[in-house]
Amino acid sequence: WTGERRWLLSIGVYALAACRVGLCLFPQNGWFSAEPPLIWGIYRNIPFVILGGIVAWRLYKGREADMRFKRAWLAVALSFLFYLPVVLFADALPVIGMLMIPKTVCYVWLVIMGYKATKQKSEEA
Repeated sequence: WTGERRWLLSIGVYALAACRVGLCLFPQNGWFSAEPPLIWGIYRNIPFVILGGIVAWRLYKGREADMRFKRAWLAVALSFLFYLPVVLFADALPVIGMLMIPKTVCYVWLVIMGYKATKQKSEEA
């Protein structure tokens, strides 16, 4: 992507991020409540999931540019796929919260990709 399309995508990403932060600031989230409302958990995660989709999509489109990160898109996509059921169903079925474990494993996988890329780059220099 170049020029205007990249600029529009950047604006969209910043707008989604601002929307996510704004939604998290609403007192209706019930952050200090033992039973926060599910609907606000859904509201605040809509822009977050869209952002995750954009990141996964961009990583997928650029997967051939840097072979060290060719599977980063998969780690991001999987992390969101494990996260969504937790947001939607953990209140009704707490065991669903265990999906945060494979979500975290996906994050660790991304960190390992970055570490290996950094290490390889420093060895080349």
